[in-house]
Amino acid sequence: MTDVVVIGGGHNGLACAAYLARAGRSVIVLEKRDSVGGCASTVDAIGARVNICNCDHTMVLASGIIDELDLAAYGLRYLSVDPVMVAVGWGEEPVFVQWRDIGRTLDGLAAIDPAVARAYRRYLDAALPAARLVLAVQGSRPTTRAIVATAARHRLRGTRSVLAWARRSLLDVLGSFGLPSWMIAAAHTGGPAVWGLPPDHPGTGLGALGLAMRHLIGVGRPVGGSGALPDALADHVRAHGGTIVTSAEVSGLVIEAGRVRGVRLADGGQVGADAVVAATDPQTVMGDWARRWPTAEQNGYESKVDAVVASLPRFHAVPEQLHGIATTLVCPEPEQMVRHLDRVSHPPMFLVNTPSVLDGSMRPSPDSHLLSLEVLWTPSALRGGWDGSPQPWRWMEQLASICAPGLLEGIRDWRVMIPPDYEREFSLRRGYAPSFPGGVVDALLGRRRELTRYTTDVPGLYLTGAGTFPGAGVWGVSGRNAAATITRSVASVR
Repeated sequence: MTDVVVIGGGHNGLACAAYLARAGRSVIVLEKRDSVGGCASTVDAIGARVNICNCDHTMVLASGIIDELDLAAYGLRYLSVDPVMVAVGWGEEPVFVQWRDIGRTLDGLAAIDPAVARAYRRYLDAALPAARLVLAVQGSRPTTRAIVATAARHRLRGTRSVLAWARRSLLDVLGSFGLPSWMIAAAHTGGPAVWGLPPDHPGTGLGALGLAMRHLIGVGRPVGGSGALPDALADHVRAHGGTIVTSAEVSGLVIEAGRVRGVRLADGGQVGADAVVAATDPQTVMGDWARRWPTAEQNGYESKVDAVVASLPRFHAVPEQLHGIATTLVCPEPEQMVRHLDRVSHPPMFLVNTPSVLDGSMRPSPDSHLLSLEVLWTPSALRGGWDGSPQPWRWMEQLASICAPGLLEGIRDWRVMIPPDYEREFSLRRGYAPSFPGGVVDALLGRRRELTRYTTDVPGLYLTGAGTFPGAGVWGVSGRNAAATITRSVASVR
C-alpha cells in the first residue's frame, strides 16, 4: 500500500510525483512503456537520438518547476533558441522572423511593411498584459478565489483581453489589429493548430497570446533532447524516495465502497493506494475505467518524420544565417487550414527543426545532422490506409520543393511515426493527443471540474496531464497543481 499511485510517466505525471515525493508522500509511478517521458521523451532510432515530438520548450521555462525542483542538479541544462520562430508560406508570402527581442522583431517587420510593424505593435500592447496575467494565473492551484486575487494583484491589466479573446477566434482577434494573413497563419500553426482546431474556431482567440509569450519567455531546448526534462524529473522522484516502475500497464481502477483503492494491472496484479493520479488521457480514465463520461470520438494529431541527413534543409526564402536554428513553420493561408477526417490537409502544416545544429550531442555523426518534420492534422484512418502509403515520402518531397537542391539525395536513414504508431506506443487513442479544451475562463468558472480542478466525483481519484488545465505542450504546471490539490485534500481529510 502506498500513499499515491501516478498512472503515466510523462512530464506532467513525473512533475506531480516529484512534488508529492518532496512533500514526504510515498509515491509509485507506473509507466506502460519501458522508459519514462511520454511524448516529451527522446529515444534511440535510425542511428540517432530523436525527439518523439517537438524539441522546443517554452512554457515550462516560466513555470517555476525547474528552479523549485532544482532540476539543474539532476543534469537539466537548456540552450537558448533565438530567433524563437521562423515562418514561411507555400507561396510568395514574406518570411516572418520572430526574435525574443521585440524591437528586433519590429525592425524586421518594418523592412517588409511599416504598416505591419505598426499592427504588430498594437497587438503587443494588448497581448503582453494578457500574457503576463495568464502566466501568473497558471502558476498556482486554479480556484476562482486564486484567479481573481491574481488578477487583482496585476491591477486587472489584461483581464479584459483574456475574457474577450476566450470567446473569439484567433482569426478574429489577430485580424482586428490589422495583422496580415501570413502572420495569422504562423500564429495558428504554432498554436491552435497543435490543439487540432482551425483558426476560425470560437475559443481559439487565446491562442493569439502565443506570439507574445515567446517574447516574454523565449524558447529553450534541453541539452541531449526534450527527454532530458522528464529524465531529470524522474531522477528527482527517485532521490526523494519515490518509485518508478516501467513496463507496467494499468488496465483499470480498484474502487471499493465508491472510493478508489488502487489500480489493476494488465498482468493481473494490483497496486493499492490511498490516492490515484491519472496522468493519461482523461477520456480513458473517466470514460472507460470510471464510466463517468460517454464515449468521445477522437481523430489523429500529427505524424513525424525523423531523418539523418547529409545537409540541412535550406529554405529558399530564409536568410542563410538563420538556417537550422529555430523551428521553421511552413504555413498554408488561413482559409486553406481545413481538417479532414480521412486525408491530410493540403497544403500541409509543417514544423521543421534540426536540433543537432545548436546541440552537438544530438548530431548523429560529424558529417550528418538530424532533421525532424512534424506534419499537423494527419488522420488516424487515412483514406486508402497507412500501410504502404506513399504519403510520408510525399511530405519529404513537399519540403524539398521549397528548399535548395540536394535534401532528398542526402537522406541516409529515416523513419515515420503516424497516428497508429502513437496509439500503439503511447496509448494515444486513434493517435489523438489530448489537450485541455478550455482556458483561463473555464478555470475561473470551474467548468469541467475534473479538468480544471483535477478532482473527480470518485474520492481519491485525481487527473493531471495535457488534457487538464493549463493544457498541452511541455508545461508541467498541471502536474504541479495536481500535487498541490492532492496535498491539500489529504491534509483536510486528516
